[in-house]
Amino acid sequence: MFSVSDAEQIHSRAKEYLYRLSKKGEIRRVSWDWYYIPEKHRDAWDFLSKDKGFKVVIKQTAASIWNYDFIHRDIYRLAVEDCSYKKALENFAKEMGWEFKVEYHEKIPYEYRRVDELFIEAPQSCIVNCVSKWSFTDAFATLYFRRDEINFDKLKQLGRWKRISKTDTRVWTAVKYGCKLFNEHLEKRFSRLGPRN
Repeated sequence: MFSVSDAEQIHSRAKEYLYRLSKKGEIRRVSWDWYYIPEKHRDAWDFLSKDKGFKVVIKQTAASIWNYDFIHRDIYRLAVEDCSYKKALENFAKEMGWEFKVEYHEKIPYEYRRVDELFIEAPQSCIVNCVSKWSFTDAFATLYFRRDEINFDKLKQLGRWKRISKTDTRVWTAVKYGCKLFNEHLEKRFSRLGPRN
């Protein structure tokens, strides 16, 4: 997917050419100012990895990457920094039969890292956001599977003041309690599964 303004940086008459190409069916107009060069994609992940626009996979969708798709969902949650790109992604996904939930931010507020061709919300940030949205299973599956990678000091810092939606309960309190239940149920303390204090 690309915007008219991107194409105009290559050639000043790009808008005219894009219009003509879309009439011939060589390219598809996705939304105002956005076009797509038709190509086959295996699935939404294939498209997301090939599309060059800046986006971050977030919340439950990021959790499914970190926890090996413990809970499979067909909704893809993304964050972008371009309002028109948000609309283009949503329109394109609808045409393809995919469901994209895209958040617009002036600056992405989530910590993220690059994994292959995608930017994915980092595990600590993902756990905090999932717990705050009542997606406990996603959060604790990520915590369990990535227990050796989780920095509990960072998790505490991120979750200390964030609350579970529509409650007074802090995310960090829920995370500590969840770790306690893990350790009691499994009757042994996993390496770094839970805070030290």
